[in-house]
Amino acid sequence: MILLLFTYPLQRFLVLVPILLRAQPGARLVEASADSYSTLTQSYVYLLWRSGYVHSSILRFMAHSHSKLSACANCSYTFPESQPDDFCPKCGQQNQEVSLSMGHVMEEFLEGIFHFDSKVFRTAKLLLLRPGELTKQFLQGHRMPYVPPIRLYVFISFVFFFLLSISVPHSSTRPSKELIRDAKLRAAADSLRQNAAKQPNMIVFDNGDSPMTASLGMDFSQEELVKLSQDPTPARIDSAIRSRGLEPTLWRKTALRQTVRTLNMSPEEMTRKWLKNLPILMFVLMPLFALLLKGLYLRQRQYYLSHLIFSIHFHCFVFVLFIVNLVLSRFSDGDWFELLLMILPAVYFFLALRNNFGQSSAKTLAKVLLVMVSYGLVLTTGIIVSVLVSVLLL
Repeated sequence: MILLLFTYPLQRFLVLVPILLRAQPGARLVEASADSYSTLTQSYVYLLWRSGYVHSSILRFMAHSHSKLSACANCSYTFPESQPDDFCPKCGQQNQEVSLSMGHVMEEFLEGIFHFDSKVFRTAKLLLLRPGELTKQFLQGHRMPYVPPIRLYVFISFVFFFLLSISVPHSSTRPSKELIRDAKLRAAADSLRQNAAKQPNMIVFDNGDSPMTASLGMDFSQEELVKLSQDPTPARIDSAIRSRGLEPTLWRKTALRQTVRTLNMSPEEMTRKWLKNLPILMFVLMPLFALLLKGLYLRQRQYYLSHLIFSIHFHCFVFVLFIVNLVLSRFSDGDWFELLLMILPAVYFFLALRNNFGQSSAKTLAKVLLVMVSYGLVLTTGIIVSVLVSVLLL
């Protein structure tokens, strides 16, 4: 049924557009308002009938009218005879007979497709081609024609982080050969350090211990950590800490356990662990980005929510750029687009600020540089914290 509806010949469509417009003057097939977008489905059904592509009995089955009820099916509110009964004044549900027919399902499907697509196309056009205009339209009250900011961010960020996660190769553990090779290299390094003690003229660079364990006074060599990683039971962890004359506190045991676990993990797996925390990090940083804008435009006395909406739309645009980069990287090297990734966000941010706040180019450029530097520091700090959290939660 769906295939028949969407694959009728193009020439019939072109021939029947004038017929449809003569039959329904002023009807618009693309722009449908939120309160009357069912007219679009009726027009579409009418077009199919006039084309003769679908039998009229099928279309009548699809576009049947719903009979109204005397009481609301949801809250049992009784409609007075003199009162409009299209919607329930108590709960707001549309007053129509419950119908589970195929025609009703198809009608709802067509209405949802056309209405949702029109919102997506209008939102994408403003978001990608007119920097700052989507935020401006939203703050001016033009909200029904566009996808809401939170819903837009959830959808785009989901696509971005999903593509990012599948772009990392699946490798959960490091091969045992790598561990053995590392252990041999560390043993050779220890041997060099011992020889260096006997020969003062020899210079050997010491790699040092694990930063996490060294900060707690536990000077384990890499070879000891590799051996411990083969069977890191709680008893062996406690014994290793006591061998250094230290009390096995909760923090020391956690630090040693996580250090040992990282030895058995491949870089890809560690990256995947960090990527799990990245969506939370970006969701937390967006309000901080809006707070920076609030401080820079304090004299304009705009609500913080206005800057937050701007922040959401800007991050959505950046995520779209990264989505395009991830897709292109699957088919080509994409080096040229990675260069654009360093330029386009700043240019977009400048144009969006100019469009929303209307200040001069010089002032806007100065604020762009200030925000980029400040947000860069905040983003770097957030990434470091998220990496540490990812290591502690391995």
